[in-house]
Amino acid sequence: MRPTPAELARTLAGGRLAGTVHLNGYPGRARVRHVTPDDGEPLLLVPAPGELATTLAGHIVLSVDDVPPVLGAPARGRLWLGGTVHRLHGTAALAAADAYAQVNATGDLLDVGRGHALFRIAPAEVRLANGRSLVEVDPADFRAARPDPVADDEGRLLADLNDHHGAQLAALVERVCGRPAPRGCRALRLDRYGLVVGPGPAEPPAPRIRLGFARPVTSVCEVTHVIHALLWNGAPAVRHA
Repeated sequence: MRPTPAELARTLAGGRLAGTVHLNGYPGRARVRHVTPDDGEPLLLVPAPGELATTLAGHIVLSVDDVPPVLGAPARGRLWLGGTVHRLHGTAALAAADAYAQVNATGDLLDVGRGHALFRIAPAEVRLANGRSLVEVDPADFRAARPDPVADDEGRLLADLNDHHGAQLAALVERVCGRPAPRGCRALRLDRYGLVVGPGPAEPPAPRIRLGFARPVTSVCEVTHVIHALLWNGAPAVRHA
């Protein structure tokens, strides 16, 4: 299995990556802090008063670019999320601040209503762009999906694999695929469904290999346990996907 487009979109919208707002009446593009809580409606945390806070209204587009966690890793593309935005006040703003804090407990949430404001986007169009590919995601599917539980720690987990377990990783690839591992074999991407490996950045290009877990993981603790079992115990919990 692989992440669905809706899961990829929710992961990109989670708040780990920088977002950019595009709207009429505002010069250029504005970087914003954002998260998407459990209800699937993104929240923007914006300094207020300020030009952006006074301009945010009506239909806007939030874009988020994936940032590959290691050199040579494939990008997951760009999220385009369009919808109606409105500012939150009073008890609605307090509830939204609490929801925001569940994802990213930044201290500026304590200043909501004074030096900062919260805005909510009701998603109407969701698209994933990757190269020449453009995938439409149903807004209802976007709201219902859950972000990948490994995303926030992906870079750290990949660095540990590549820095300390390169030989075991190559042996795992050869055992599962029945052929030599790529030269300079490195872990490139990791998600709840599996691991992508490929050649080192100084090696000749070679096809990337996806190793799918026997079942999706639900937490960083679980994926750490699964990878440890694969590397050291030879557990048959992975397949060439």
